[in-house]
Amino acid sequence: MNASPPPSPALAQLQRDGYCLIPQCGTPELIAQLRGATDRLFAAITPEHRKGYGNQGTHATLAYQEPVFTDLITWQPALDALASLGFARPRYWSGYPIAREPHTGPLYWHQDWPFWDEPEAADPLPHQLFLMWYLTDTRRENGCLRVIPGSHLRRHPLHAAISDSHDGSLRHVDDPDHPAYRHYPEQVDVPVRAGDLVVGDARVLHASHGNTTDERRTVITLWYFPRYDEASESLRAGWQRTLRTKPPADLSAEQRQRLEPLLLRYTGAAEPAKWNGATCHRTRDMCLGWP
Repeated sequence: MNASPPPSPALAQLQRDGYCLIPQCGTPELIAQLRGATDRLFAAITPEHRKGYGNQGTHATLAYQEPVFTDLITWQPALDALASLGFARPRYWSGYPIAREPHTGPLYWHQDWPFWDEPEAADPLPHQLFLMWYLTDTRRENGCLRVIPGSHLRRHPLHAAISDSHDGSLRHVDDPDHPAYRHYPEQVDVPVRAGDLVVGDARVLHASHGNTTDERRTVITLWYFPRYDEASESLRAGWQRTLRTKPPADLSAEQRQRLEPLLLRYTGAAEPAKWNGATCHRTRDMCLGWP
């Protein structure tokens, strides 16, 4: 019997470290269109809305406001990249343009998986992925991503010191010595070129540096379920219940046709999985077998 082929280097890194990089997945034309579209979104954000998100940055919800957002969700090179990782039938959940404005502080350490009661939370392969599209080249000075490799499956001291998702209190902490904002020896910077695609496990601890430059640094984070057909009905029901933005009725037929294979379509009667991303220290530790 022939042995199974080894995983691709990108998949091996995703499994080991909790993230991987797909170089130059987006074209310069796509990135330029996205930069204009997100700048228009941010221009409409009120100071009160911006203040509410605190250190999370200038934050908007991607709600199909411009055709280029549908182009990004259905971007074939990105879907091909997921297929090359073994995820041939992903489903799309939500998206958020987020900016580090000039001369603003860092994003706090956090993870984004919200369903720790479910058995899938302990799977070696992810059930929820972020696809991060940076619209400018990034480096430490303008707020590049930072990650603690392996923290999606192994305990780190941060797990006991911070909430597990975007808890409101962390957004407004301005103490650089708070555990959520410190530097750790294990962390790695993930600088990218505009058009690179960062694929990450929702469970991995990640943050960003502050932006010390005079220019805005924008990322669009899209969330996908790479193994939707393998997930339990409870989990699929939970995803469906927390779906925040559905395609509007005025989308063109061509856009809707491209989106159709990626949309959530759970219509069963299972009890939805419980969302416990911000209060699940005990549940998470038990799920992952941590003492």
